[in-house]
Amino acid sequence: MTITVTSISGIGAKTAEILTRHGFKTVKAIAGSTVEKLSSVPGFGAARARMIISAATALLANPPSSQSKANSSPKTKKAVSKKATRDKTKSKTKSSKKAARAKSSDKEKLRKAKAKKERQRKEKQRREKLKKEKLRKEKHRKEKLRKEKLRKEKLRKEKLRKEKQRKEKQRKEKLHKEKLRKEKQRKEKLKKEKLRKEKLKKAKAKAKQKQKRKKS
Repeated sequence: MTITVTSISGIGAKTAEILTRHGFKTVKAIAGSTVEKLSSVPGFGAARARMIISAATALLANPPSSQSKANSSPKTKKAVSKKATRDKTKSKTKSSKKAARAKSSDKEKLRKAKAKKERQRKEKQRREKLKKEKLRKEKHRKEKLRKEKLRKEKLRKEKLRKEKQRKEKQRKEKLHKEKLRKEKQRKEKLKKEKLRKEKLKKAKAKAKQKQKRKKS
């Protein structure tokens, strides 16, 4: 009797077709595979892959034996057939439950992995936002310092300019006063000189008058 892939409990016609497309054409190929390789097939998680490999190995170790028609009576054949059907149904139900649990476990793992990635993405976004905010504040602080420095420099220059103007004004006023003082001294000197000359002139005039009187 030929053992097909569908003989493995938990493997139906559609699943057998999927396995065949991915290179698992025989029970021997499945039994000789690894959990990692079988998990790469769509619909197979690690738990289901492990269960299918175990079932395939057990099937190869205990293949279903065909009984001779001559040695078996119709009743015995029917009883064996019913028992085999029941066993197969139970096995399939059990395998289906295991497969459902394995699928549910895989879904839960995928959900947790997705949730973890989402948390990591949000954490990354939060850190990136904090980093940008920190850079923005640092830039703002530097800009503020630069403006404050410019303002102080402007005030300092303005102060120096005003101080220079004040000193220049004082210098000019001093020069003006000095000029006025010298001008006043010059005029005073001229006035004194004029008075002296007038005095001399008068003295000479008097002397001449005296001489005339003496002569007359």
